[in-house]
Amino acid sequence: MNASRTAVRPAPFDPAQRRMALGLLLGSAVGLVWLGAMLYTLAGWIFQ
Repeated sequence: MNASRTAVRPAPFDPAQRRMALGLLLGSAVGLVWLGAMLYTLAGWIFQ
Protein backbone atom coordinates (compact mmCIF):
# COMPACT_ATOMS: atom_id res chain seq x y z
CA MET A 1 0.00 0.00 0.00
CA ASN A 2 2.65 2.52 1.02
CA ALA A 3 5.00 1.48 -1.79
CA SER A 4 2.39 2.12 -4.48
CA ARG A 5 1.46 5.48 -2.94
CA THR A 6 5.08 6.69 -2.89
CA ALA A 7 5.60 5.46 -6.46
CA VAL A 8 2.65 7.51 -7.73
CA ARG A 9 3.80 10.71 -6.02
CA PRO A 10 5.87 12.78 -8.49
CA ALA A 11 9.48 13.48 -7.60
CA PRO A 12 10.50 17.13 -7.34
CA PHE A 13 13.10 16.69 -10.12
CA ASP A 14 13.06 13.79 -12.53
CA PRO A 15 16.37 12.99 -14.26
CA ALA A 16 15.46 14.83 -17.48
CA GLN A 17 14.66 18.06 -15.61
CA ARG A 18 17.82 17.77 -13.53
CA ARG A 19 19.91 17.26 -16.69
CA MET A 20 18.24 20.23 -18.37
CA ALA A 21 18.83 22.47 -15.32
CA LEU A 22 22.46 21.37 -15.11
CA GLY A 23 22.96 22.03 -18.81
CA LEU A 24 21.38 25.45 -18.47
CA LEU A 25 23.60 26.29 -15.51
CA LEU A 26 26.77 25.11 -17.25
CA GLY A 27 25.81 26.91 -20.46
CA SER A 28 25.20 30.14 -18.58
CA ALA A 29 28.55 29.87 -16.80
CA VAL A 30 30.39 29.22 -20.06
CA GLY A 31 28.57 32.13 -21.68
CA LEU A 32 29.55 34.49 -18.86
CA VAL A 33 33.20 33.40 -19.06
CA TRP A 34 33.16 33.89 -22.85
CA LEU A 35 31.56 37.33 -22.48
CA GLY A 36 34.19 38.37 -19.94
CA ALA A 37 37.00 37.16 -22.22
CA MET A 38 35.55 39.07 -25.17
CA LEU A 39 35.21 42.28 -23.16
CA TYR A 40 38.76 41.88 -21.87
CA THR A 41 40.03 41.36 -25.43
CA LEU A 42 38.12 44.35 -26.79
CA ALA A 43 39.33 46.56 -23.94
CA GLY A 44 42.89 45.44 -24.67
CA TRP A 45 42.49 46.39 -28.33
CA ILE A 46 40.86 49.75 -27.59
CA PHE A 47 43.25 50.88 -24.83
CA GLN A 48 46.39 49.62 -26.50
